[in-house]
Amino acid sequence: MYKDNKNQEETQNFWISYADLMAGLLFVFILLVGAIVIKYVFIQTDLQTIRTDLQKEKDALGLSESDLADKKKRLEKIQLKLKDARNKNFHLSFEITKLQGKLNSMSKALDLSELDKEKLNELIAKKIEIITMNANEIQKLKDLLFDYELKEKDLLSKNDTLQKELQNSNNTIILKNEELAMLENSLIIKSKEHQALVEELDIAKVKIKSLTGIKIRVISKLKEKLGKSIAIDKNSGAIRFSSNILFEQGKYKLKDSSKKELNRLLNSYIDTLLYDKDIKDNIEQIVIEGYTNSDGTYLYNLELSQKRALEVMKFLYSSNPKKSAIFRKYISASGRSYANPIMMENGEEDKDASRRIEIKFRIKNEKAINELKKFLSK
Repeated sequence: MYKDNKNQEETQNFWISYADLMAGLLFVFILLVGAIVIKYVFIQTDLQTIRTDLQKEKDALGLSESDLADKKKRLEKIQLKLKDARNKNFHLSFEITKLQGKLNSMSKALDLSELDKEKLNELIAKKIEIITMNANEIQKLKDLLFDYELKEKDLLSKNDTLQKELQNSNNTIILKNEELAMLENSLIIKSKEHQALVEELDIAKVKIKSLTGIKIRVISKLKEKLGKSIAIDKNSGAIRFSSNILFEQGKYKLKDSSKKELNRLLNSYIDTLLYDKDIKDNIEQIVIEGYTNSDGTYLYNLELSQKRALEVMKFLYSSNPKKSAIFRKYISASGRSYANPIMMENGEEDKDASRRIEIKFRIKNEKAINELKKFLSK
């Protein structure tokens, strides 16, 4: 019993749901139909509007065709009038041509009647023209003659002036020729003097080369004799001793520790200069020079450098008493203060190297060589 009731209730619910579904479908169908009807109404409205616009355009086209027909008729009328005008123009041209022929005939007849009168007038005019031309020509000839006379006078005056200028020019040329001759003579004399100077210069060059070669040979001989035992300056041939080895700072007395080596080097160097036959004949003087650095005043350093050079000379004399006679003839000593400092590559003074003793020699005629070098360098 309970199951039957349940089945009935389920059946009722089913039909209720089915009825709701159908009602919903019907409502949707009505909406679709309504939408179709509304769209149809709008389409009909648009079609009516389109028909109205087409009718208007048709009416307007009809009016345009009517106007076109009227314009065509007017054009035909105008073409007829133009054709008529062309015909009339042709007839007028023909009439004008006729009239021109008549006019030409009348002109010829008139010319023939006036021919004699015109010829007479032309003859009179020609005669008057000839007379006028002759009068003008005569006046022109008179004017030309007057101009020629003025020009002739002017030319005569200019000719006189030119003759005077020509004479003056001839006189000037004569003077210039004389001056030129004097200059040529002077040039010849100068050329001879120049040639003489060139010859003297060539002789001087040969002498300089000879004397310079002597010094080079002396330096070469020194190096050959002394070997590597003494460092000899390759340009001057001098030898150099550091003051740091020979003297105490600011002193001029020789250090005992330096005397032995100093004696050896001095004797080797000076004996080679004074007792070698190939060298001695070219030696004029041997100088012991003392140098300081730039610390202190010039005069103080001058005195110090002189005392040091003299001290080396005294030592040389005391070490070689038997050679004093030849030493007196060739050797001297002098102080140079800091007149010739030794410079480093950076341009600053090398103060240790500047403190030194140099022994150098002069060959004979070295003064003449220096003067000749100065002359050649001008």
